[in-house]
Amino acid sequence: MDVPSVFRILKVGIGPSSSHTMGPFFAARDFRGLVAAHGFTGGRLRVILLGSLAATGRGHLTDAAVAAGLSGHEFDRAATSLPEVLAAVRAAGEIGIAGHRFAFQPDEDIVFDGSDRDLPHPNTLRFALLSNDGRVLLAEEYRSLGGGAVAGGTFGEGADWKKGQFTMSQVLAACREEGTDLVGFVRENERRLGVGSEEVAARLAALWTAMVDSISRGVSTRGVLPGRLHLARRAPGMYEALQERTGAQHVLSREMDYASTYAIAVAEENAAGGRVVTAPTCGAAGVLPAALRTLQETIGVPDERIHDALLVAGLIGLAVATNASIAGAEVGCQGEVGTASAMAAAAACCLLGGDPEAQVDRAAETALEHYLGLTCDPVYGLVQIPCIERNAAAAVAALHAASLALLCRGEDRITFDTAVAALAETGRDMDRKYKETARGGIASLFEREAGDRQGTESG
Repeated sequence: MDVPSVFRILKVGIGPSSSHTMGPFFAARDFRGLVAAHGFTGGRLRVILLGSLAATGRGHLTDAAVAAGLSGHEFDRAATSLPEVLAAVRAAGEIGIAGHRFAFQPDEDIVFDGSDRDLPHPNTLRFALLSNDGRVLLAEEYRSLGGGAVAGGTFGEGADWKKGQFTMSQVLAACREEGTDLVGFVRENERRLGVGSEEVAARLAALWTAMVDSISRGVSTRGVLPGRLHLARRAPGMYEALQERTGAQHVLSREMDYASTYAIAVAEENAAGGRVVTAPTCGAAGVLPAALRTLQETIGVPDERIHDALLVAGLIGLAVATNASIAGAEVGCQGEVGTASAMAAAAACCLLGGDPEAQVDRAAETALEHYLGLTCDPVYGLVQIPCIERNAAAAVAALHAASLALLCRGEDRITFDTAVAALAETGRDMDRKYKETARGGIASLFEREAGDRQGTESG
């Protein structure tokens, strides 16, 4: 088996999209390094966004991420926002690299190429440095693979997931042979990869802190999300209503309502370009922290046990990324929120004492199978409708899947590996318009109905 580090799945990033914001940022920063390494002293920078990046890049702040990466900004952008960086680059009309100035006007030099063509990946972008007479001095192609992973440039195949290098069935067999559980397996795998126990503990603590912080900001920050939908944040009002509600009739338990609220809080933070943890992506970042925070508050588990659950969740995410995909542009939202729900279900089942094979694997499979075929159809290319509420639904589904796995007895007929294989096959068969292009599903119908309403009003 070749099991990558779980920290390739679980990492701190910024919204609204790991594949359309984080990936292009890393690619741009890499190209900036190449320009400096080759010793160029001038010219014009040019970027071409292709495939899904061209279709929904504006809504995902891809152009702003590219400008920030080329400008050499740090990714956490604590001092300034991505739109502010983009505005500053527009005003300057140039970018400084290694003490030299390079012409760059985002509105002209970032090209959204929506032409229908064969691409090495749906999220492909090409960088070039041109001479004053238009000759290509340096060119590089990158692929944003999902979850912030990038291939191309100095990354080489880089963070490309090693397809078919391990399965959960193999992991479970190894656990039986070695007499360990999933947590022990992941910790030993990290050690083999050179990540010591103290470093693992520090990373997990930082990830959980970032998750809790994203919930806290989400339930306390009011206002309107950026973009043409002008969508108001709902999490603060939902949180207040939950705390004030006493004895009122409701369909779901308070725990499920809290899970929904926390998931929406994180998803709204992500949509606003805030700091979240990819789990496995930014667009699905609300699911895992919502489920784990709800359990922590309900049954009082310490942070150390939450950290163990994060390791199990990361392993489940790796299994999907390795054997299928976590990129909405490649397999639809089944690869994002479906994987997130499976990760959260496995983590929750682990926290509740589930057996790795009979229950944890079953919980992950139950959560994932009900998201197979889910389209990625963000309205106006924004990670808002239907993405935010999908996080809430997936968090509740994860807790339900964990509960089912603990209640049911006997061997499950469908393994998690089978569900992952079905995800991969469904993603290959899915029409391109349903894979993060905003050209199908809810996105296209919403725009059509909005156009009809506008025509009626103007008439």
